[in-house]
Amino acid sequence: MIYSTTITRKGQITIPKTIRDALKLPANKKILIELERDEKEIRLRPQVDILDLAGTFKPRQKVSVLKAREAIEKEYERH
Repeated sequence: MIYSTTITRKGQITIPKTIRDALKLPANKKILIELERDEKEIRLRPQVDILDLAGTFKPRQKVSVLKAREAIEKEYERH
């Protein structure tokens, strides 16, 4: 579907509610605006927040918080 919106003097646009609902964009959600190669089209995508991924990936084995912290510190020292 094609929707019409207006660019304000400040360069702002309103994303129609139908599109916000389809993309699950709540108020104050960050989005990515991608300019296509031909520079005549833009693409809007929700920006993934790292917290949105919490619980998505299951560890192969359980690791204690202490061991995880030690591994992080060890890796940090290497760099």
